[in-house]
Order: sequence, then C-alpha cells, then structure tokens
Amino acid sequence: MTGLSKPLLGKGYTMCVPSRRDFLATAGAAAAATQLDVLGFASSLVAAQSTGAGKPRVAVVHFRKEKGGGCVWPPSTTKELAQTQQLENRILSDAAARHGVTLNVLTDRVTDLSATLHQVAQAKPNGLILLAMDFDIRPMIEFCQKRGDIPTIVYGNIVHMGRSFEPLRKLPKTLLAHTDDVKWLDTAVRMQRALWDVNHLKLLDCPCPGYYEELKKVEAGDEVKAIADFYRKRATWIEPACADLVLESAKHYVVLRRLMHERGCNGVTVQGPLCTGAGTDGNLPACMAISRLMDEGIPAVCQGASSHSAGYVQRLVFTLLGRPGFMGNITFDSVQNQLVLSHCTSSLKLEGFDQEYRAPFKLRCFHANPGVSLQVSWPVGKEVTIVDRLSLKDNLLTVVSGRVAAGNDQIQQPPCGGCRTVVRFELDWQGDIMDLHPGDDLHASAFLGNFKRPLMLFSRLAGLTPTDITGKPVSAS
Repeated sequence: MTGLSKPLLGKGYTMCVPSRRDFLATAGAAAAATQLDVLGFASSLVAAQSTGAGKPRVAVVHFRKEKGGGCVWPPSTTKELAQTQQLENRILSDAAARHGVTLNVLTDRVTDLSATLHQVAQAKPNGLILLAMDFDIRPMIEFCQKRGDIPTIVYGNIVHMGRSFEPLRKLPKTLLAHTDDVKWLDTAVRMQRALWDVNHLKLLDCPCPGYYEELKKVEAGDEVKAIADFYRKRATWIEPACADLVLESAKHYVVLRRLMHERGCNGVTVQGPLCTGAGTDGNLPACMAISRLMDEGIPAVCQGASSHSAGYVQRLVFTLLGRPGFMGNITFDSVQNQLVLSHCTSSLKLEGFDQEYRAPFKLRCFHANPGVSLQVSWPVGKEVTIVDRLSLKDNLLTVVSGRVAAGNDQIQQPPCGGCRTVVRFELDWQGDIMDLHPGDDLHASAFLGNFKRPLMLFSRLAGLTPTDITGKPVSAS
C-alpha cells in the first residue's frame, strides 16, 4: 500500500494521557482490547485512561461561490455545489468521530476574508482544513498567508488545471492535497490527530523513583500469569536459561502501565537496569513488557532518554498508520549494502493493531545475561518503511522505503551477533549504506508496508523536512 486515500485506523513534547475512547479510536486499539479480553487481561489499557488531554480542535473553512454555474468547477450547478459540500462535511464529521477530533465548520462560504480570519483568531483551532470549491482560489491563498502558524490542510478535488496552487507549496505547515479522492478527507482528519498526538507526547523515563518499590508489590496474580502464559504458549521455542523468568518479566508490564497512568504519561522509556544494564544483580530487562505495550498502541522504547525521538516516531505511526513496528540500533551490512536494525523489543502485531497476525518469535535470554527477550522473525520480502526523527532539536524526519531482506530465520545467533531481533533491509535508495546519517540518536524504526508518501505529506503539515537515509533533505512533492 503506497498511500492513505482509504480511511485508516513540531517539536512540542509534553502530553497528558488521551481518554480511553480517543486512544482506541486513534491507535486502533479496539482490536487489541478485544484480544486482551480473550486473554483475560483487558485492564491493560488502563495506561490510556484520561488525565485531561482532551482532543485536537480542527476548524473547517469552505471557499466557494454563492451560486454554481458558469466557470465554477466542480460542480457546474448550485445544486451540485451543495451536494458536494454536504458530502465533504459528512466525511469530515464521520472521520472526526472515528479519530477523536473536535470538528467545527467555521463557515460554509467565505464572504468576508477579514471576518473569517478574525473567526479563526477567536476560535484558536489546533488545525485547519480548507476546502477549495471554486476556480478563484486567490482568497484561499491570501487566507493561508495570513492565518498564522496553524497547521493547515488545503483540499481540492480537481478544482483547477494549471499552477494556481503554486503559492501554497512553499508556505510553512501547509499541506496541499489536490486529488479526486474525496475519501482522502478522512486521512486529513487523521493527520491532524497524529500531529496533536506527537506534539502532546509525554514519556516516562524508567526506572523512575519508586519503580522497584512498585515492582515488589506486584503479585503473580491472574493478570501476570495470563501475560506470561500468552508468551510461553505463542513462542516457537523457549531458551532453557530464561524459561523460569517469564513470570517475573511479565511484572514489568504491570508496573510500567501503572506508573504511566499515575504520573500522567502516555508513553514510556526504559534504561539502565531495565535495559542495557539488565541481567545483573537480579535485575531483569523489560523487553517483553515493551513489546506488549507497543502491540497495544502505547509508545514504548528502550535505551532511555536517547530514544525520545523514537518515541515521537512510534506515536506518529501508531496514530497515522495504525500499526506498531520495531525500533533498533542502526548498523549496516557493507557487503550487501543494506541497512540492519537490531534490538530486543520488536512488536508482534506488525500488520496492524486490527489484524490477527502476530509475527513468530522465540523467547531468548538477554544477550549473555539472565532475562527474557523476544527474538522476532520478520517476514522476508515484505515492504517496509524506515522512519527516524534524527533529533528533537531539528526538523528532520528520515523516511525511506524498502523490503525485508533477512530476519532471524536467516540471521542465526550464534554465529551472528547483535541484539536478539535482527532485521536486514534492502532500501529503495541508491548510495553507500555506510554514509548513514550522523544523528544524535543511534536508532531508527521500521514498520511493515510502504508508507513513504503519506509520511512525507505529513512532514509538510508538521513543518518537518523529510530526508533520505543519509540525512539529506528530499522533496515531498
């Protein structure tokens, strides 16, 4: 799939947790909730319960003449003009309900540009969707030039031949969506929701104060046993050294979920004794818990503060594309000229939150130390998108498409090294893979499916600059 024409499930970096209803709508977690009910631990979505995040407010403005006829195209009559407007409003309204957005049709027809700009200034929406329904788009262009820095999507379903839209292409935080597919308006709403989510993300860095005190309180009750049984029964193989540690590892999931909820966070990072320093002094890694949270649509990354940009990417793709993926250490195969990612926390629901598919996996020890890590086998030959927010200090977003060239079924440990899940990717990019970008985060994220185009379009709305794998800017046009 190369676009988002069909409905699919900045730099700001703080957020309260979205409401349970919003979370289910935007992350595709309704399917996950059903799945959890079957497994006996549906309460796992408590981390997504509301702490006052609210919804993004998106204003809609129609630019059209009062009556059809003459050179008004489309449509050519007043009746068709009204029918088209009703259709667009219905699609937008349905999408807003589905994706957790408060939608306000600010005006059905702009008659006074200054008055409409004043309405926007008073309403202070988080985003704008403009609908071009007339040959004369000069008022809409002037509106965009004067509307401030509100992220704006300009939609038109073939309203003009030629280059009349050209002034809009260079405006910041402005996405021009000129297409015959009126259903794309669902994606417009979803993009506004995704931008809200990434700009209101709050990650809890763990182990935080009180973490291990909470861990001691967790008993091996029904929920913990259900989680452990799920991974034991689903695993294609369990390494003997970690077989007796699965139950204890499941407790991390309960603690991470509980602390996120209590401290008003909607995502989590782990580091130190929960991550690279685990497996010693009785500290077990949280790898299994991180994978579980990602499968539920909750941003969860390892290696702590250095991975906040990966949390941004997860939140973006979870909301916009409805699927989890894999954040891994960046390296390369210089012989094959291919990208390699390796980590111990891949998600399983790689085809989407609303799909039954789960990638096959083994339960392995944590590197050479005690612990439980998922070794997930990615499907060879499938299309992928590699995404990386190079740094939260800049506006660069790496977006590259490719295919899975090899996974853990081909890359055996031993003799191969790396973290437990290793995936090699053949990229749709010409160049030396050793020229990888020198970002200040050593990670990138991979997701099944070719979503390069919609992510590059999102970059326009978010004020980001899309780059290739070396960090060199590329055109989103």
